[in-house]
Amino acid sequence: MDNRFKHETLKNNLVPGKVEIFVWRTLKRRITTRTELDDRGIDLDSVRCPLCDDGLETIDHALFLCKHSLNVWDRVYKWWGLGSVSNISINEACRGKSNISMSSIGCNLWQALEWVCVYLIWRNRNLKVFSNKSWNGPTAPMEIQLKSFEWVSTRAKKLKINWNQWLTDPIIYAV
Repeated sequence: MDNRFKHETLKNNLVPGKVEIFVWRTLKRRITTRTELDDRGIDLDSVRCPLCDDGLETIDHALFLCKHSLNVWDRVYKWWGLGSVSNISINEACRGKSNISMSSIGCNLWQALEWVCVYLIWRNRNLKVFSNKSWNGPTAPMEIQLKSFEWVSTRAKKLKINWNQWLTDPIIYAV
């Protein structure tokens, strides 16, 4: 059986269904990057990353290795007080497998945040490709903070998340 179909459905009720579906498709390697389209026989002008032009646009490159994506991940890690990002992968981000020591609620919260990052990085990649609108690097983490707060605070019944605390010290909700 093809490895693309071995991933179970993942669930994180702190994010909308559209984010869960995107994560599931990402794990199955079924989002349409330029190399994926090329593998399907669709002729493109280039299979290079439309954001940085430094590498081939694979899922790994688009979501984690592109200098623009790495900048977003680095700023999110620093926001959570986790230092610099190192060797993040699809499995780590989508399955919540990280080296961070947290409570089970914290792990669920961190996974939700990673899913929001992956989703918004891809959404903004699409804005660049299809509307020629660039995601402003300095505002990218702010959008992630806003969307993650909006989605998590309305879905996490037991957590009373405060906006100011979320911006300055979100890890307190994870311990």
